Amino acid sequence: MAGNEVLKRRVLRDDVVEHIVSGILNGEFKPGDKVVETRISRELNVSQGAVREAIRDLTARGFVETEPYKGSRVKILSESDLADYLAVRRELEPLAVSWGCRMNAIDLKELHDIVDTMSEGVKRKDINVIRKADLEFHRRMVQFSGNDFLVRSWEALANDYWIYTIAERLFSENNDFSCHAEDHRRIVEAIESGDLALMRDRLQNHFVTNISM
Repeated sequence: MAGNEVLKRRVLRDDVVEHIVSGILNGEFKPGDKVVETRISRELNVSQGAVREAIRDLTARGFVETEPYKGSRVKILSESDLADYLAVRRELEPLAVSWGCRMNAIDLKELHDIVDTMSEGVKRKDINVIRKADLEFHRRMVQFSGNDFLVRSWEALANDYWIYTIAERLFSENNDFSCHAEDHRRIVEAIESGDLALMRDRLQNHFVTNISM
């Protein structure tokens, strides 16, 4: 019985996590908005304990920040946070791709297909298509490393939140996204050539010129 209760609680927690993340990504929860346990508990008809566990998970992943006696709120992203976040990705991703290349584990067709999807999103100026394709492109590159520890480290960066927020800001500032998909295509071509130094240069430069605006 106790085991069933633990499993049920974990499933409920995961449902709450998905609900809050969806709310953040679709704009229902804005940066700085309070994440109120009682409100979410009522909306989803789950216990406050499940909501509290979900908030702890989201705090660890960087979506939410919690202060004693002040409660929890959607994380407000500062320029310093962005710089630190990009610095980690600039090191992790070239490392992951290098390992994947050495094991001949990179699926180049899959990466090209993702870039094609991204190109369509750019043409339509569809932020959700671009965000999802961007996230999937980088996630698959990391997964091709075959190293679960590295993948977990990458996933802990809350990349979906960051990529959505950055893309939304770039669109709101009327920045030209026409080179975004091509930039990713050039990364794939560098991997395809087997030139790891070129891959690292293009991947790191991507974070400087296309994300940290």
